[in-house]
Amino acid sequence: MQTDSLIGQQFNAFQVEAKIGQGGMATVYRAHQASVNRSIALKVIALDSAQGRRDEFRERFAQEARVIASLEHIHILPIYDYGIVNDQFAYIAMRLLRGGTLADVLRDTVPLDRAADLLIQMARGLSYAHSKGVLHRDLKPSNILLDETGNAFLSDFGLAKLIENPIDITRSDSIVGTPSYMSPEQLRGEALDARSDIYSLGVILYHLVAGTLPFRANDNNVLSVIYQHLEKMPDPPSQFNPQLPAGVDAVVLKALAKQPTARYSTAIELAMAFNESIGRTVSTGSYPVITVRDPESKSTETFSKIIPDTNLTPDSRPSTPSGTTTPSAIIGNGRTSSLSLLFAAVMIAAFVLGALVVASGMMNPAPLPPAATIMPRATVLEGEVATMGTVIPTPAEIALARASLGANGFIAYAACNQSSQYHAAQVREIAVLAAAYNLPFRIYNADTDKYVQQTQIEQARADGVRGLIVCPLDPELLGVTLSSAADAGLPMVFMISQMENYGGVLMAGDDYLMGIRSGQALGEILNAERDGQANIVILDFPDMQSIVVRADGLEAGVKEIAPNVNIVGRFLGATREFGEASIAKLIADGVEFDAILSINDAGSYGAIAALEAAGIPPDEVIISSVDAESLARQYIADDYYLRASLDVGSEAFSRAGVNTLVKLLAGATVVETILVPPGETITRTNLIEATAEAG
Repeated sequence: MQTDSLIGQQFNAFQVEAKIGQGGMATVYRAHQASVNRSIALKVIALDSAQGRRDEFRERFAQEARVIASLEHIHILPIYDYGIVNDQFAYIAMRLLRGGTLADVLRDTVPLDRAADLLIQMARGLSYAHSKGVLHRDLKPSNILLDETGNAFLSDFGLAKLIENPIDITRSDSIVGTPSYMSPEQLRGEALDARSDIYSLGVILYHLVAGTLPFRANDNNVLSVIYQHLEKMPDPPSQFNPQLPAGVDAVVLKALAKQPTARYSTAIELAMAFNESIGRTVSTGSYPVITVRDPESKSTETFSKIIPDTNLTPDSRPSTPSGTTTPSAIIGNGRTSSLSLLFAAVMIAAFVLGALVVASGMMNPAPLPPAATIMPRATVLEGEVATMGTVIPTPAEIALARASLGANGFIAYAACNQSSQYHAAQVREIAVLAAAYNLPFRIYNADTDKYVQQTQIEQARADGVRGLIVCPLDPELLGVTLSSAADAGLPMVFMISQMENYGGVLMAGDDYLMGIRSGQALGEILNAERDGQANIVILDFPDMQSIVVRADGLEAGVKEIAPNVNIVGRFLGATREFGEASIAKLIADGVEFDAILSINDAGSYGAIAALEAAGIPPDEVIISSVDAESLARQYIADDYYLRASLDVGSEAFSRAGVNTLVKLLAGATVVETILVPPGETITRTNLIEATAEAG
């Protein structure tokens, strides 16, 4: 059977749609899983019909694939299913990533900081697998996949072992693996341990910093490459890249030592040594993006080209939310204008006037006809995902959006609350962005009451709203209300992604990744100061599924770095009042804890108030959080309970939300999910560094 004939075929729950990759061992297809309406990557291994010992292969495949599928880590590609079909094909169903591979990144020069970020991501995934007794055996750039925001995922764990002899699916005289990245002991056919993968990671690191492989053969002579791996030490990478800091050569060459005992003992140890050699402290929130690539397209674009506003690139995010963005950045043309100052003044005046009018209750026009009767209908591509750079509106779309509001129409933000700095800043940012586009704007503040929010959205429709941005407190409770709005053709943008969509567009900030990074930050502090031991309280908010997912990430992140911690339990947080009440009760009940993970800064402030009231000093309880508000940064700078907080990038969310709504109002075509990259994890170290640079 020809490989292409698999297109359209069914592999259990997966229907093959298109071929997207070909390797020496397997072919990769895009497939559709109808039961959950998602696209997946399907790796298919053809079994030669002339081969015997099917039962042996089936048993070994099931055993190995089960182990691989059990690896659950933020930097390991998730496996959904595996099996054998008609004794002809073995398959593994995996998450579909659209950011290309590390091999694509290596076609260009890789900045040193980017190389360090990729290394720490790969090392964390690899160290986790090693802790579970799983070796990769074929670590190479084409097996390092990237998501749309540039994060690295290790794939094909154990596949080389899975397909090697005695089941002779590959030629018996071939080497299973890729010689350019294989350790000397693997090339000699000796027993392997984790240090073999560390050697392969060292080859990748060499390629990242030197721009070339450590061992090459001009005539593509594989035997020559193998001989060099076995007998020769590579040239120092600085020979190819003289700009490398002095300590890099020693780190890379240690990873490539011929004897396993002379290498780093863990992948994390290698990553930490490399970061130290370039003068960096490892940041759990440092994941800058280089390339966003559609695997079905031959074109690639840098993230900076996609997003003209350099204030929003992940490695140069503003330290605090800002409401004074220039109009040229909002429109996205990347240029300043001679009218910029005048336009900015008008923008601010419009926002202040609008806020005064809303506050006084003067904006209450008669209800307009249903939105669908006067607006061009936008198209939302279900299941499609893109970066926020794809929703920058054109001047023509901005004009269409204004026209679609009519004489008395307006756009609105159904806010979760205005009591936390994050949400208050987001309200301000959205208002300023709306004013910059000359779109009348109103705020409907639910003050963290989900029932009030349901009533307010209905009120906004009665008031004549023409486009709605929603921070959903309880998506399930809002179901009937949002369905009715969708049926009426109301353009909607939802500021979370973990919810059923109602014909609108979802803003995806990857709450799990946010939690992971904050949890990792606490884990690193505990390892450095308390031998990785702590009794940890998690402040959660169970009414919002996306926040529960963030709390899951908090727990997973701290356990990844400090596996011996004890999770006391999850308790109500999210607001200052809830956080204070939960921590005060734990103290009163005599519950022992010495660390807190909070899903946001507001809950952390309440926890701090309870700790202060109980007379518990700041050095006894360590807190790591999410949001990186200005007060949180001050606490972090002072080592006052709060030691780390992730900047989720509220301005990026605000900008993406308003830009998306403008395109919907203009009747444009928009994907269902817009990816908004998070910022960095704020610690005392990077605050001091930022202050020094500013000085």
